[in-house]
Amino acid sequence: MASSAHREMKISRQTWQSIEPLLTIGLDLDPSRREAWLAELESSQAGLLPLLRRMLENHDRAQRDMRLETVPRLAPAASGGAVEGSHVGPFRLLRLLGRGGMGEVWLAAQADGRLAREVALKLPMAGPHGSVWRERFERERDILARLTHPHIAKLYDAGVSDHAKSRGQPYLAMEYVEGLSLIQYAARQQLTIAQRLTLFRQVLAAVSYAHRHLVVHRDLKPANILIDGDGQVKLLDFGIAKLVDENATGDPDLALTQAGGRLMTLRYAAPEQAADGEISTVTDVYSLGVILHELITGLSPYRAVRDGKPFTDGSLLTDEPVLPSSLALTGDAARERKRESPAALARALAGDLDAIVLKALRRKPADRYATVEQFDADLLRYLERRPVMARNGTWRYLAGRFVTRNKLPITTLAVVLITMLTGLVLVEQQRRRAVEQRERAERHFASVRQLANAFVFDVHSEIENIAGSLKARQTLVGTALKYLDSLAGESANDPLLGLEVATAYRKLAEIRGDVYTSHLGELASARRNADQAARLLDAAAARLPANISILRERRILTLLRARLLTEAGDASSVEETAKAVALAEQIVALPGAELADQRNLAGTQAEYGWALAVVKADTDAAAAPLGRAVDLLERMVRADPSDVVSRSQLAGAYERYSIATEMSGKAEHLAPAIAWMKKAVAETASLVRDDAANAAHRQALVKRAINLADTQIAIRDIDGAAANASVAREAVDRLVAAEPDSVGLATLQIRVLAVSSRVEYARQQPERTADLARAAIAAYTRIPAAAAAGLPLRANLAVARSQLALATIAMADRRHLDRERRIAMLRDARRQLVLSRAFRQELIDRKIDARSAGVMVEELTATIRQCDAKLKALEQS
Repeated sequence: MASSAHREMKISRQTWQSIEPLLTIGLDLDPSRREAWLAELESSQAGLLPLLRRMLENHDRAQRDMRLETVPRLAPAASGGAVEGSHVGPFRLLRLLGRGGMGEVWLAAQADGRLAREVALKLPMAGPHGSVWRERFERERDILARLTHPHIAKLYDAGVSDHAKSRGQPYLAMEYVEGLSLIQYAARQQLTIAQRLTLFRQVLAAVSYAHRHLVVHRDLKPANILIDGDGQVKLLDFGIAKLVDENATGDPDLALTQAGGRLMTLRYAAPEQAADGEISTVTDVYSLGVILHELITGLSPYRAVRDGKPFTDGSLLTDEPVLPSSLALTGDAARERKRESPAALARALAGDLDAIVLKALRRKPADRYATVEQFDADLLRYLERRPVMARNGTWRYLAGRFVTRNKLPITTLAVVLITMLTGLVLVEQQRRRAVEQRERAERHFASVRQLANAFVFDVHSEIENIAGSLKARQTLVGTALKYLDSLAGESANDPLLGLEVATAYRKLAEIRGDVYTSHLGELASARRNADQAARLLDAAAARLPANISILRERRILTLLRARLLTEAGDASSVEETAKAVALAEQIVALPGAELADQRNLAGTQAEYGWALAVVKADTDAAAAPLGRAVDLLERMVRADPSDVVSRSQLAGAYERYSIATEMSGKAEHLAPAIAWMKKAVAETASLVRDDAANAAHRQALVKRAINLADTQIAIRDIDGAAANASVAREAVDRLVAAEPDSVGLATLQIRVLAVSSRVEYARQQPERTADLARAAIAAYTRIPAAAAAGLPLRANLAVARSQLALATIAMADRRHLDRERRIAMLRDARRQLVLSRAFRQELIDRKIDARSAGVMVEELTATIRQCDAKLKALEQS
């Protein structure tokens, strides 16, 4: 019978290469969804469809007979009480989601009256090795309890059932993720190579987080990587994860390692798993390499799999992957990745991606990427067209990468940059030839220092506010910093040179992650650069404690570090801003203080007042520094109306005063808050007219117009809010189009979309509300993972989620919709409400704006109850 089936299913290599990606997707699909997916293929894959159906049917038949187990059957599939409708602990089983070597997974509803939510309930099997499997289950519970990450499925509950019909059954309740596997999602969305890599980096972020908590997954595969409805990765199933430190406290339990210790999916396993070698974090690196190979090529790295032959331990240990670009790529794979032909896809993979994938797939663990962070860093280098570490960097390759990634948006700027770089190279060459002659060496030392400083202080300042100059600024500062660093190494005792290097590091930090400017969203790198600058300034200040230039730079840097702390959700940002105020006051008391120092003191006081109001919710304390700031800046503007910098600072102070006034939560303060914000908008609009080349003014106008719209909603000035939101949307779209690399502008666009959805809901336009909220959520998914955890960004995401929920609930009340559609809409709305509430609760837990967050939690909880009541009525009707 088996040999007959084998002859019947024998297919050509070419057919296998076409059908294998489809088979992978089909096997990952829930059986309840598979038929609809097959129906969709009738128009595009009619020739392959009969064979595909037969292969899936044979697989299902084998699975029912338990012939596909990767380890020997150790026990019956599950305890007898696990049937639909039965109870396990506080959960009611709804339907079976899947069955594997460790037991079953059910969709279940929490039925204890505390919470109403659906979970994925894991039920470990019992049997002759029950104690061993119980320990494996308990380890999974302990592992998941340690892992709290946006891209890892959450653990809700774990225990042993005391329900009459399931007593003694262990259970583990996890976040139920409804979505497609990584490979399915990429195929369905027809993601480009760059989009696939960006999504894959979310996977790397999750695995990296697990590794930092001493956890190795050991069974990474596309089926364990789901993409939810928001386009976000959710990593599942740490059931066979191996704690890196599990042997640190004593001898390993031999029964645990022997009974089912080789649980794995061979196709995605590392060679050391098949050879019973040492398991470490680089084991996961190998599995990630296999997944990436399939994600970008549509093919397995193994010849046996591509040829449709049995894949065994021997195949894993002997089948050497070749260059992905050299494989026989299919037309379907090219079209899915938006390439015109297989040859075009091969060209896109050749070189850097070939090298990255093969480094991850090195047979010896020591030859792979040492960490997932290194793997991720190389993918980021590829996406940014910088040299990847996986390739041997020849001069021609490195130069080619540099030229490709630095095509400047302004031709004149390119000419300036090339001229300056050429001058720098010539000066450096002269310095090297004169190194034996002390006087000439000193002259060239000064020349290089002067030219590098020209990059940081002169050229950078000229282009800083030009739209589209972000990458150029990064190149300028980075190049200058390299030379300043080398000079600092030659003259370690020069505190003023230390100041210059610190300033370069601070400017690089601003480019990478300052929320007040157009930035790249590299928040961790920004914090590192700011810390480097602080160390240099501390050393310089120790030698020259009263130097006014060092104090001025310390004030600027301290404010930047405070903003980075706020972005990370760290309430200590308020204390950091207070330090900046103290520095500003120290500066204005020095003999060399200038009018600009008075202005900077006012700006710093405004920043401190804002931090007190927004982070600490202490609006009473905020009033004094904000009042002093506004008074001083208004006097300066009256004295010199042409002073653009003072006018800009004054507009910012008006904005902060408005926000602090509204944060009091008192209805009578809304009108004054709107008055302050209108003054901010008017002043900024005049700056846009008078200083048209400065893109920073246009960005500030968008932010203040949308803040004004947000406050106008509260007083039911809906027409005014709609007008300001419309202006903000049009303006931010133009800014993003001019500088698509700026994560700062993308973040502002999400804010504009989220508030605009509030406006449309107030106008009783649920469809428009939902469209704008979905656009905000979709824009969030395109934010790089390094920046996506920023607190203000997630706050706007929470607004969009709650508005989408409210609009969906409103639309679900329409009687012409069928019952099932209304139920589905309400369930989706409830999910969005829960996610939004979880973020507000996080603010309360972290003591950030806890008062207003508490109000929001109460409102969201009430809305969730209303949604539950509607759902219950529909489900019982």
